[in-house]
Amino acid sequence: MFIDPFVIRSINRSELRKRILLYLDEIYPSPTYLSEIARVVKSDPSNVKGALVGLGNRYNGHSSLVSLGLVEVVIEGGFKYYRLTEYGKQVVGLLRSYHSYYSKYT
Repeated sequence: MFIDPFVIRSINRSELRKRILLYLDEIYPSPTYLSEIARVVKSDPSNVKGALVGLGNRYNGHSSLVSLGLVEVVIEGGFKYYRLTEYGKQVVGLLRSYHSYYSKYT
């Protein structure tokens, strides 16, 4: 499957986006809520929301995980949950292989 280089560039520019993706990959296919993601990745919920869907001027919505198609929003019972998409799962697999490749040289 083709992975857009813009997606890889966007992910590599944000350590928080990477941590969120790796966590959602661990619990895949289960969705989880914003506060749970923030607690696990040890970040502020507003920063996590910015990484997931964008947040005004602080986080570019164009590079958010939902806009990139890596994470989907699931609404159940009036609550929003976030789940890794199949495309997001493939991107995480690529990131893991990159990491093992580049760690040889660090």
